Formats: sequence, structure tokens, C-alpha cells
Amino acid sequence: MDGCFGQHGWREFNRNRKDILAELDRILELITNRPVKTAHGQAVEAYIRKWLTEFLPNKYAVTSGYVIPTLYDDSEKLYHFDIIIYDGLDAPVLWTEGNEDSSDQGKYRAIPAKHVIAIYEVKSRLTKGNVTDALCKLDQTKDFSNQLNKSYSSGVIFIDLKESDNNKESIIKELLKGKEIFGFSGGVVLRYENDDTCIGLISIFDIENIDKEENKLCKPLAKPIDDLGIYLTEEGSLEISEHGVGAMLVDTSKNNWSVSKQYNAMYSEGKKAIHLNWSRSNFSRFCIDLLSALEGLPYNDKNKPSFGQVFDKVDRKKAQLQKEFHEEGLPFLAISLYEGGDFNKKLTIDSEDENTIIRFSVEVENQSDYMVIISDDSFKSKCELKGRKKAIRTISFKVKPSDTGKNLEETLKGNGLVFSYRLVYYPTDGDKDFYALERNIRITDGNIEFVS
Repeated sequence: MDGCFGQHGWREFNRNRKDILAELDRILELITNRPVKTAHGQAVEAYIRKWLTEFLPNKYAVTSGYVIPTLYDDSEKLYHFDIIIYDGLDAPVLWTEGNEDSSDQGKYRAIPAKHVIAIYEVKSRLTKGNVTDALCKLDQTKDFSNQLNKSYSSGVIFIDLKESDNNKESIIKELLKGKEIFGFSGGVVLRYENDDTCIGLISIFDIENIDKEENKLCKPLAKPIDDLGIYLTEEGSLEISEHGVGAMLVDTSKNNWSVSKQYNAMYSEGKKAIHLNWSRSNFSRFCIDLLSALEGLPYNDKNKPSFGQVFDKVDRKKAQLQKEFHEEGLPFLAISLYEGGDFNKKLTIDSEDENTIIRFSVEVENQSDYMVIISDDSFKSKCELKGRKKAIRTISFKVKPSDTGKNLEETLKGNGLVFSYRLVYYPTDGDKDFYALERNIRITDGNIEFVS
């Protein structure tokens, strides 16, 4: 995650996810190389249960096994699930299955339904078939939904989205069938094949009105985070240039917002929508949402915990260079070195302590009829320049002895100092299209000039 930063502890929290995936990859390699695949598949589930046991507060216990409802019939049907989260303080364990060699998380336990707070099904890949299988398992709770804990929720955990499945909109449509499952809230996809730094968060929610065009956002299901069309303009504004892309903004310090980039695939039917959101922060968001669901906190509750947020570097999109010749319908500026500065000189060089202060002025002429906003300091300062008018900007900068590597006087008498000058502008009417003029300036002993 080069260029990323985050909330305190984000590196450690991300390390947890990488450790989980590394262990899962080891287990999945065993599945590939050995004929008995079921047992090793159970090992994948056991490792996730181990992680949940270490992560969740001690009052919650995690097991695989059976939910035992109060049903008065002679049916021998047992309700088995991959992950059962239950009240670890008050729930009795009706029985345990597994031999002495089984790990604690490899054993099955039978838990009374009223003590069950959450159920999750685990699948290795996000495919339509796996979604169908997981939802069918979760739907078994309809037989005794009125007996489950009042904070009960259910969901799915997928390890991978493979690129070969990335354009199959049947997957997200199948996920929406979770709206019929009691307590279904969504789930998580721990990794996307083309960007293993991002995590998919599956959410299902109610909607009032939605544009029919939104239903077209379900392909592809995922995109690499660093390829998303989100950037800073020359003026420092956040811009999003493609459908399905968004950003979570967090006020992390005075006058500073940090950004988590996101990609969204959504599909809706009637008044329900399924949302598949990809972000580097979604592992922590899944854990926060799980904790909140267990505690019965609503989605927008101010008491929800916060940890592990990851923020992305957002690059500045450089303005297009102004064309060499004026085109009809576009503004056009010309810049030159101004000769009417201090003492009618283009350049002044003064000493200040051990440093040297260099001053010169630039004249900007608007050769079009369009008013523009101009700046040469990333819009920390700016000014209006009307059509057919000129503006003069005085520039000063400090040169330290260490900047040149030798005596400044010798440098100026030799090849001189060369640096870049960049002016950016945009027209006040119409779209905020940025244009730039870039010039190299060389300063020698008593002279300043533009050079190629």
C-alpha cells in the first residue's frame, strides 16, 4: 500500500488481514494438491473462526456447528452453519462433536437458538453458485427466526473474486436474493485478484427512489483502487471522472480532509438494493459493522467504534498545456519577463544574511476576450485577468549556499541557475477547464531569460 496512510493502528490491522489471507492461501494450496478437499475446506473456515475469536470481545463465542431451536416434532433435521457467533457468557453448549485431535475451532458445538447472535457462511470464491449455496443455508433459519437473539444478523464471507468472474452481473443479482433471508445484512470479500489491497463490502439496504440508470453500474464488479478516476484538480478540488467511483472523506486535522477511494457496484429491485463496495478500508469497516450488529447499534449510531481506516494518496491531475497558437473559442495567454521592475531592471539580486534573494517580474497578457483566473502557486493566491488585459506578478525566492553546491557568484558567471516557471489558468465562464503555460528560466550574472 505505497502512498497510503491511516488511522492509528491501520498498519497492524491491515497486517491481520494479510496474515489471514496468507494462511488461507496455504490451506487452499493443500486443497489443490490433495484428494480430500472437504476437510481442508473446513480448515479455511476454522482459521476464520480463530481470527474472529481473537478479535471479538470475550462475551461473544465463535463456533461451527448446530443451531438448536425449540421445535416439537420428531424431525431429525439439524441446522448446521460454518460460523455461529453466540452469547459466550450465558449460552449452554448442548453437545460438542470432534475427537481429541481436533483444534478447538475445528469442533462442532450445538447452541440453543435464543443465544445465537449471528451466523455466517464461508465460501472460497465469489461466484453465482456459491452465493446460491450460502443463501440457501442461511435461509434455513426461517424455521425458527422468532427464537433467535433480538440482535441477530447473518451474512456471507468470500475469500476471492477472480477476474474471470468480474463481469458476471448474475453474481450481484443473486446476492440481492439475500433480501428474502431473515437478518441478512451482507458480508465481505477479502480479496480481488487484480488488486489484493482492496476488500469488498457487501451491503443490502432499503431505497426510496433510484435512477434506472444506476442498475447499469453492476459491471465490472470490481476495479483496482489505483486505477479509479479520482484526482485533485490544479486548484486542489477533488474530482471524480467515472461512474461507480466514490470517496469517503474524513476530517483528520484542521482544514485537511483525508480520502479513502471507493469503487461501487450496485443492483436494485423494488425497494431493495445490493451494494458491493471496494476500498482499502473495508476490512475495518466489516469488523466495525459486525461489532455494531452484535451490539444492536444502528448503521448511523454515533457510538459505533472507529479503527483501522486507510487513506489513499490522491494525485493531482496536471492541466493540459496551452496550445502554441490561439484557437477560436478558447482563452489564450502570453507571458514575458517584465522590464519595468525595481530600478527598471528585469532582475535584482540581494544578499540577506548568508542567503541570496532573487527577484524578477513576469507579465501575463490575455490575448483573448475571455476572463480567466490565473495562478502560479497552485492557487494559494490567484487573480482575475480580463480579456485583452495584462497582469504583472513579482516573484522572489531565496537561494541558500547549499542549493548550488558552490559559490553563487561563480554559478551565475558560469551556466547560471535554471528553474521552471508554471502558470495555470481557467476561464470564468463555462466548464472549469485548466490550462498551463510552462517555461524554463535561466538566471546568469545580471541577466534573466526564457530558455528551451
